[in-house]
Amino acid sequence: NQENNVSDCHLVLRKWCNLHASMEFRCFVYNTNLVAICQRNHTQHYKHVVRDRMLFRSQIMDFFDDYITENFRLENYIFDVYIDKQERVWLIDFNVWGRQTDGLLFEWDELDQLAGLPIVESGVSPPEMLGDLDNAHPVIRVVETENAIRHDPLASYRAPTDAVDLATVGGAEFEEFMKLCENPKF
Repeated sequence: NQENNVSDCHLVLRKWCNLHASMEFRCFVYNTNLVAICQRNHTQHYKHVVRDRMLFRSQIMDFFDDYITENFRLENYIFDVYIDKQERVWLIDFNVWGRQTDGLLFEWDELDQLAGLPIVESGVSPPEMLGDLDNAHPVIRVVETENAIRHDPLASYRAPTDAVDLATVGGAEFEEFMKLCENPKF
């Protein structure tokens, strides 16, 4: 019976905008507190981001306090924002708090430490792990120099991580997925 096979999937469409990658930031919220902010594009060094990071931090904090804190009900989550040329902050999307979401310039052990959670599997002491923190929560981290650029592990794929994960599984699961793609049932 097809009526019983109806899924609760939703297609979400967003208006396309050309965003300057240097002005996108990922924000980490734990227990309703903004604990960390980082540059989303960790594969590039932007001098203006290094120079103005505390201004961007302040703008993001104001946006978080004015628009997100009272309107978003979860306690632990991640959100991405964009700051435009008029210094307006725009919400891009929300993500789950957890290792399945890319920490970008933070390791998840660091984020757990910032959130006050016990470190799960790190042999690094917290002061070394957190580096030179010249600001209180939220900590903001950007690519400081050309040498600090991090390689994007998905750069060679340029595919959603779910698709990459599925492709690495192989076998019957991947073949079933490919059959669904070839003959979708709507």
